[in-house]
Amino acid sequence: MIEHDLLPILLRVLVYVASIAVAGAVLFAFSFPRAASEIQSALRRQVVAGFCLLLLVEPVRYVVFQLAISGGDWSLAFGPVLRWMGLQTPIGQAAAVRLIAAFVVVTFGRRSAVVALPAALVLIGSFLLEGHTLSSDVRIALAALLFIHLAAVHWWLGALYPLMALTRCAAPKIISGAVEAFGVRAAWVVAALLGTGVLLLLITTGVQLNVDSGYQQRFLVKLLLVAVLLSIAAWNKLRLTPLLRRDPQSGAARLRRSIRLEIATALSILAATAWITSTAPDT
Repeated sequence: MIEHDLLPILLRVLVYVASIAVAGAVLFAFSFPRAASEIQSALRRQVVAGFCLLLLVEPVRYVVFQLAISGGDWSLAFGPVLRWMGLQTPIGQAAAVRLIAAFVVVTFGRRSAVVALPAALVLIGSFLLEGHTLSSDVRIALAALLFIHLAAVHWWLGALYPLMALTRCAAPKIISGAVEAFGVRAAWVVAALLGTGVLLLLITTGVQLNVDSGYQQRFLVKLLLVAVLLSIAAWNKLRLTPLLRRDPQSGAARLRRSIRLEIATALSILAATAWITSTAPDT
């Protein structure tokens, strides 16, 4: 059995994965329309899988929350007094927004790009409705930084599966073009990701670095994992992208292996993020 304090962290990781799958696919389609046209079915699978995961995980999170506030008493948790308590909390409201936004992407995304992009951005923004942002004295600035940070994460990680799918079915010229374009744009995205990440850490800790702080120790673990991810991305750009032009078949195969490693590292970063958000910044 999963320990009680680990279950919310695991569920939150799954929410991150689902959100990145749905919104990331939309961002990929807007960023690389030519490549996206080659893998429409893969993008659709990613969106549907993410939506189904949200449909599964968010109700479980609701049940876990209800049981937590009722002391584990099922009859009290879902009785007339507390039954809808979860929806009155920031966590419940954020979950509702996520589900609605994901539903819009799944239902109307293929037919209307005008609808898909705003819905994906709302999905990303749903995370601003919960967490440490709400209690900050500089809530507006923190929310803006967090949104940029989350959008960068969704853009980058949400593109990994589409890129891997592209290496399996597209022409070599399209693959190399998409990978090169991704590398160029990723440089700006990574800069935004790191810059906002550092600012968020400084704001949430009050610019007081403390190696004895559990929150900051967890953040350091995340930074180390991000460094690993950046190393893999740099290897892809500097070594594998040129190989795609010289030897498309070998380059595509090696890129797929590298992307799998990148996905595994990304999952560990998401786990570290969920671990961090389970701790108050002042602990």
